[in-house]
Amino acid sequence: MSRFVYFDYRGEFPQGVSFTGAPVLYRYLVEVSKKDCDGGGRDPAELRRVARSLLHMSLGEEKTVVVASSPEQKEVQQGHFDQITKAQIYSTLDGSVYRVVRGLDVWE
Repeated sequence: MSRFVYFDYRGEFPQGVSFTGAPVLYRYLVEVSKKDCDGGGRDPAELRRVARSLLHMSLGEEKTVVVASSPEQKEVQQGHFDQITKAQIYSTLDGSVYRVVRGLDVWE
């Protein structure tokens, strides 16, 4: 059994949020520890709050609002997470945020 929960967020940044001025596709994976720093377990709502916090720390508020409210988000299994080509962009004791390098346009 994994010590982490994995969230897969996918969508498109609107024109005003992307750096290029044109809409840009995004896909991020967020790995969240099931245990808090005091060793206690986290409930599903707390896991989502931690995921949002990790996104905020790595992407900033404007992009986090878009990503966290994405209609195309889901929890994935560790095996799925392990098979995706990704680059870590942020990490703490609570978890990590990864940008998907390959597989941006489809749910794998």
